[in-house]
Amino acid sequence: MWLLCLGALWHGAAATAPPGTSLDRLMRLLAQRRHGEVTFVERDTLAVLTRPLVSSGLMIYDAPDHLEKRTLEPRPGSLILDHGELTVKRGDRTYHLSLNDYPQVAPYVDAIADTLSGDRAALERLFELKFAGSLAQWTLTLRPLDKRHSHLLLILIQGARDDIRTVRIFQTNGDHSRMTFGPPPATR
Repeated sequence: MWLLCLGALWHGAAATAPPGTSLDRLMRLLAQRRHGEVTFVERDTLAVLTRPLVSSGLMIYDAPDHLEKRTLEPRPGSLILDHGELTVKRGDRTYHLSLNDYPQVAPYVDAIADTLSGDRAALERLFELKFAGSLAQWTLTLRPLDKRHSHLLLILIQGARDDIRTVRIFQTNGDHSRMTFGPPPATR
């Protein structure tokens, strides 16, 4: 949804996980991944639209802080996060933004980037964390701690082992987004 905010990662009630739990094992496992490429389909449901916006493309991650979303359908474009700077490419236009200048967008970006990097401490500075399941099938629920992000209800990230499968974002106004990650792109 951080992607949606610029224009357009199961419900469960688990207690916050103490150190040494499955959450810590998951974070260590995620932190070991240095590179990843997956396909994605994103479906954004907005109250102001009669039908969802659907896009698809490629998501690329390089540890520790490079995240790239290349949208291929319905229109090519990209969002690239690198060292706290966001580059947005739409058509012939390119915009460079510092996340420090857009604090309303930061929780969306941080939720995905900090989860991918396995940085529990960074996540806990921004969110109340709840972990459910096991390493074989898990759900991480993130609720923002900062009242300035009252528009964001929660983020659900679901996965299996070190693979993030879905990211669902729910806003207090009823808008929501679901990004589903598929297999790596076919090699040529």
